Amino acid sequence: MQVSTHIIFSLISYKLASLVVGSVFAHMGYRLFMSGVWGSAGELEASFADNKLIFKKAAPGTFFAVFGAVIIAITLYKGLEFENYTKGKESFVEIAEEGDTSLPDTKKM
Repeated sequence: MQVSTHIIFSLISYKLASLVVGSVFAHMGYRLFMSGVWGSAGELEASFADNKLIFKKAAPGTFFAVFGAVIIAITLYKGLEFENYTKGKESFVEIAEEGDTSLPDTKKM
C-alpha cells in the first residue's frame, strides 16, 4: 500500500472509532435510565461564551448520555478532510486544516 492509502485508512479508522465510543457511552446512559438507576450522581456546571449549562441532581445515565453526545458531535463537526497534492511524479496526502491552503514542504520528505 502507498503512504497516502495508509493516511486515509488511519483517518477513517480514527473517525469510526470515535463514533463507536460516543455511541457506546450514549447507549450506556440509555441503559442506566431503562434499568431504573435514578440516584443523584452529582452536579455538572459548564460555561462557554455567554451560555451556561448546569446539571443538578442528575441521574447517572445523564452524564453518560451527554458525554457520548459530545463525543459524537465533535467527531461529526470536525468531519473527514484530507488534501491530495501532486507535484511532478510525486503525490502527497495530508490531513486538511481549516484555512490552510499551502502546499506541503517537499524538501522535508
